[in-house]
Amino acid sequence: MTGGARPAGAGPADGVLARGAVLSEGSDLVAHLVADAAIKGVIVLVALIVLALGMVLLWKRVGRAEPPRRDDR
Repeated sequence: MTGGARPAGAGPADGVLARGAVLSEGSDLVAHLVADAAIKGVIVLVALIVLALGMVLLWKRVGRAEPPRRDDR
């Protein structure tokens, strides 16, 4: 029984190839998750910049008004 033909997929390298395929899929998933986190980070950063600019513009418009005038001169 030692010299018989092996069925396809029963070699010692098949397990290594299967694990490599799983690792490849896992690394693709990690790359996708990292790219997704980077895109979300950029969106949050842009939103914070827009918020800060809006607050500065409002502060300049509302916060630095002239002192009220007295009409009873």
